[in-house]
Amino acid sequence: MSESFYYRIITPARDFAKEWHLIIAGALLAAMFGLSLGAMAGDSAIVDEVAHVPSAYSYLHYGDYRLNPEHPPLIKDMAGLPLQFMNLKFPDENAAWTTDVNGQWETGWTFLYHMGNDADAILFWARLPILLLAIAFGIILYRFCYRRWGKAVALLTLFFYTFSPNLIAHSHYVTTDLGASVFMLLALVAFVRYAERSTRVNLFLLALALAFAQLAKFSAVLLFPFLGIVSLVMVGLHIQKSERTARLKTLTGGLMLASLISVIIVWVAYIPHTVNMPQDVQDRLIRGTLYDPAAKPIINVLTTINDVPIFKPLAQYVLGISMVFSRVAGGNITYFNGQISNNSYRLYFPELFLFKTQIAFLILGLACLASGIVALGRRRAHQYLAALLASWRRHQMEWTLGAFAGFYFAVSVLGNLNLGIRHILPIYVPLFVVVAIGTVGIARRLAGTQRWQVPAAVALAILLPWYALSTILAYPSFTSYFNEFTGGGAGAGRYFSDSSVDWGQDLLRLKTYVASHPEINHIAVDYFGGAIPQYYFCDRTYDSNGNVIPNGSGYDCTGSVYEEWHSTYGTYTGQYIAVSETYLQNDRYYSALAGTPGYANLRAMTPIAKVGNSIYVYKLY
Repeated sequence: MSESFYYRIITPARDFAKEWHLIIAGALLAAMFGLSLGAMAGDSAIVDEVAHVPSAYSYLHYGDYRLNPEHPPLIKDMAGLPLQFMNLKFPDENAAWTTDVNGQWETGWTFLYHMGNDADAILFWARLPILLLAIAFGIILYRFCYRRWGKAVALLTLFFYTFSPNLIAHSHYVTTDLGASVFMLLALVAFVRYAERSTRVNLFLLALALAFAQLAKFSAVLLFPFLGIVSLVMVGLHIQKSERTARLKTLTGGLMLASLISVIIVWVAYIPHTVNMPQDVQDRLIRGTLYDPAAKPIINVLTTINDVPIFKPLAQYVLGISMVFSRVAGGNITYFNGQISNNSYRLYFPELFLFKTQIAFLILGLACLASGIVALGRRRAHQYLAALLASWRRHQMEWTLGAFAGFYFAVSVLGNLNLGIRHILPIYVPLFVVVAIGTVGIARRLAGTQRWQVPAAVALAILLPWYALSTILAYPSFTSYFNEFTGGGAGAGRYFSDSSVDWGQDLLRLKTYVASHPEINHIAVDYFGGAIPQYYFCDRTYDSNGNVIPNGSGYDCTGSVYEEWHSTYGTYTGQYIAVSETYLQNDRYYSALAGTPGYANLRAMTPIAKVGNSIYVYKLY
C-alpha cells in the first residue's frame, strides 16, 4: 500500500511539477500579487509613508533632498515616479518645507491630507512600483535558483517567498525594507559569483549590486564587513600557501575595488537629488539632525565638504548613514511581553522571528539543521572542522547566504533598536533558499528508501499547504500576522506592538467597521499611524474662493461620528472608544511617567472588536 501511495500520488505530482514548472511559478507570483494588491487597497497610510511619500515626490520633482535624508533614495524614486504624472499640489510654501529642519512629517500630512489631493490615489500609485519590484524579484529569484539547483529548489524557494506574510506585508508599502531584502540578496549572489569566476564583468556586477543595496537601505553597509570576513574564510579554504596568497589578492582586492566603485556610483546617484538643494538648507540639515555631541567631528567634516559643490551629494549620503547610527544608538520605546522600556531586549528579535514565521517553515528549517548535525555527527570529532571546510568549498553560495542570515540577525539582536520584523526582513530570502535546498535534499534521500519515502511525502503534503494556508487565512492583515504559537494576529498584543502589529494600516477598516455598526453613533479614536482620521470621518471645509483650506483646520467634524481622543485627556466617559494597539501598550510607559491612570481601565477590559488586529474597539457601558 505504501508503494502504491507513492507511485500513484507522489510520482505523478512530481512529474507534473517538472513539466509545468513555469506555469506553477507564474501562479505563485500571481497569488502574491493578488494577496498584496488586495491588502494594499484596504491599508491606510502607515507611519513611515507620511515621510517617504512626500520625499519620493519631491526628489524627482524638485531635485532636492531636504526631506527624509535618513533613508537613501532608490525605493522612494521608484514610488515617486508615477506621482510625477498626477496633477498634485505640494506644500512648497509651508514652513515645514522652507525653514524647518527635515520637516518631513508636517510636509507629508499636508501633502496627503490638507491640500485637496486624493490621498488614497497617491498611496496606490506610490505603492504599486514597490509591489512590482517584489514580483520582478520573484522572477529573478526563481531563475537564479533554477539555474543553480534545479526546478525543485526553485519552485520551493519561490513558494516560501510568495506565501511569506512578512514579505507580502512589506511588498506594498513605500518603505525601504523590501528593497533592502531584494538588493542585499543580489549583492550576496554577485559576490559569490565573483568568487567563483573573478572576471571584470563579475567585478562590475558586484560593484553595481553593492551600490544598489546602499541606495536601497543604509543598513546595507553591513555587507562590507560581512563580505570581508567571508573573503578571508574563502582564502583560508585553500590548502596551498601559494593559492591562498593569490586568492587573497583576487578576493580582498576585488572586494575593495568593487566597494570603492559602489561608493562612486552612490555618489553619482545622489547628484540629481541634491542639484537644486541650496547649500544653506543642507548645512541646516547637517547641524539640525546630528545633535549628539559625539557627532560634532562629523558635522564639521560634512559642513566643510558641503562648501565644495562636487562633494555636496557625498555629504548628503554620509549624513544619512550618520543619522541611522545615531537613531540606532538612541533606542526607542519598546513594548515586549507585557513590559515597556526605552532600552532594547536581547530576546526581542528571536521571539519575534519565532512568532511571525510560519510554523511549517520553522519545522522544515529545524529538519534541515538536524539533518546537517546528524551528517556531521557521523564523523569523528577531529574531522568536524575539515568536514565543515570541505562543505564550504563545495557549497560557497549556500554557506554565504546562511552565514549572512546569521550575521544580520546577530547584529540586530545586539543593536539598540527594537521596532519590528522589518528590521530583520533581509534574513528571510537567504533562509528561504537554504531551507529549500535542504528540504529538497532530504526529500530526495528519503525517497530512495522504501521505509521513509511515504512518511516524507506525507510530511511535505501537510507542511506545505499549512505554510500557504497560514498566510491566506491572515488576509488582509499581513502586517499583524502572527503564527499559531500566539493564537494568530488577534493574540499579538500580549507580546508586541508597533510595526510588527500596528503601523497604522487599519484606519480605513475602522471606518468600515463603524459604518457597518449603526448602534455606534459616536466614537472616540486614538489612532497611531500615518493617516488623518478627520480625512475619512469628517467633511472638508473651503475658503471664500471655494478652495480647500490647506491645513488641519480644513475639516468640519461637527456632525461626524468621530471624536479625537488621547490618554492625556483623562478617562473617557463616552460609550465607544477605539485605540490603536501601539498607543494602548505604550501608554504604560508614558502614563507611569506622568503619574496618571492612562488606559489602565481599557487594558483591564476585553475589546468588543479588534479591527485588523491593530485597533481595539471598547464599549464602556
